[in-house]
Amino acid sequence: METRRDFMHRAGCGLLGKAALITGFERFSHISALAAPIAPNDYRALVCIFLFGGNDANNMVISLDRYSDYAATRGALAVAQDQLVPVDPLNRNGANGGHFGLHPALSSLQPLWLQGKLAVLCNVGTLLEPLTKANYLSNGSRPYQLFSHSDQQNQWQTAVSTGPVPAGWGGRMADATQDALSGFPTVASLAGIPVFSAGQRTRPLAIAPAPTPLNQTLRLKQPDDALKQILAIDGADTAPTLVRAASTVLTQSLQNSEGLNTDPPIVTAFPNTGLANQLKQVAKLIAISSRLGLRRQIFFCSLGGFDTHSGQLTQQSSLFGQLGGAMAAFYDATVELGVSSSVTAFTLSDFGRTFKPAGTGAAAVGSDHAWGSHHFILGDAVRGRDFYGTYPALELGGPTDTDTGSTARGRWIPSVSVDQYASTLALWYGLPVSDLASIFPNIGRFETADLGFLSV
Repeated sequence: METRRDFMHRAGCGLLGKAALITGFERFSHISALAAPIAPNDYRALVCIFLFGGNDANNMVISLDRYSDYAATRGALAVAQDQLVPVDPLNRNGANGGHFGLHPALSSLQPLWLQGKLAVLCNVGTLLEPLTKANYLSNGSRPYQLFSHSDQQNQWQTAVSTGPVPAGWGGRMADATQDALSGFPTVASLAGIPVFSAGQRTRPLAIAPAPTPLNQTLRLKQPDDALKQILAIDGADTAPTLVRAASTVLTQSLQNSEGLNTDPPIVTAFPNTGLANQLKQVAKLIAISSRLGLRRQIFFCSLGGFDTHSGQLTQQSSLFGQLGGAMAAFYDATVELGVSSSVTAFTLSDFGRTFKPAGTGAAAVGSDHAWGSHHFILGDAVRGRDFYGTYPALELGGPTDTDTGSTARGRWIPSVSVDQYASTLALWYGLPVSDLASIFPNIGRFETADLGFLSV
């Protein structure tokens, strides 16, 4: 005879399938926070694409005016000038004039650049406050564990650079803006369980990417009315705390499973790559947002392999091909769904990499951990065809390089902070200005919380 414990275990394990409902014991008794008022039909979504390993953006966006300096320093890592894809910025802010080119594997993004849908944020990184080289050399105001993969990944995802914290800025924003009457989560990850998605009250979902049909990512394999009766009893105020906690999680899981009972068709053709499959599933979740009662959504996707200490030319070309193809297809899908002005995709990564290569020989050469890096922002709301922040001087040992002397390798001191990058996205998303300091506790140390790359 099946015991009550056996029944609950069987039902709970069957429910999650290929997805996981993330929660913590300290949050079991909470329901989503009361959200700031959001106007009806005012839908917006943010889609984070994290490039794990530390992307060498020195080969992603290249100055054509300074190509000879670039080629002389990069040596075997240099991309041939005649292969670069032109992307001259409009230079609205007067900081980044001249001629630039994208890596040839990113050619699928050039049409979006020319249409004004794509922008580049130059030399952004983790910071405690604006930093000069003199400050850096005096050991002042350095982010915690500056060149460590795990620590910098945490800081990019949390916008806190003093040490590890358990909640990400995506999750904290969801705490403040969750408004679905159904209780369906505002945050979904298509790449495991990142700190970016974790909040204080938010219970984000981890969803399997395509080609898994959306209606099979979170489902109860053996639904039974008896389960709901047990959950009602266990959820009563008189039940023990942990029993109520388990009941809350499983009840919400049932509701979420019922919400994902369709697999909406997406006509747009996506490449058959890991990142493209994640973004295709994001498009499907966006397609059913109104049925789920969601006017705000935050997504996390990722692409790994950017820790290119060797073999960088071949590896990065493949990775950039996946990134460009997936982002272009995703934009086309938002156009298909009629939400291209309401969805903004953006990239993050651990850090940049040294301008001067590491290793010897074209096949073995790579680059080491560095700091400031360039990132893409994509969507109709983007004030595109332009650069924001300040492109580095590309001078070894110069004023934007942490290194000095003959051993300088080109680790660029960021011109703008992750806090400013994230807060600009947050303001467009609809986070009230009054909530900025609670989501981004260090934002007050910087000149502006809005870098201007989005039309709010």
